[in-house]
Amino acid sequence: MLKNHMEVLIENHLPSLIKDTLHVKNCEKCQNDIQALALNNLKPMYIMSDKGMVYTKLKELDLQFQSDIIRELVQAIALVEEHPRHEVEL
Repeated sequence: MLKNHMEVLIENHLPSLIKDTLHVKNCEKCQNDIQALALNNLKPMYIMSDKGMVYTKLKELDLQFQSDIIRELVQAIALVEEHPRHEVEL
């Protein structure tokens, strides 16, 4: 099992951050763009074992770590809302 746990963390935080957006909350393409942008700016956290999972769970308790994830997601949301890669229907 090789997994970038940062993907899971991004997926977990995203719904609460986009719940008040007009378009993004219903657009899978925009959500994928947001996740890709945020992941490209965050250090990956690859895990291969239960021991690795325990380490990442401990890291999740760090407030600065959580702040970094949220900051990158907020910036990515703003960028995608401003410049979606498709026509936005209102």
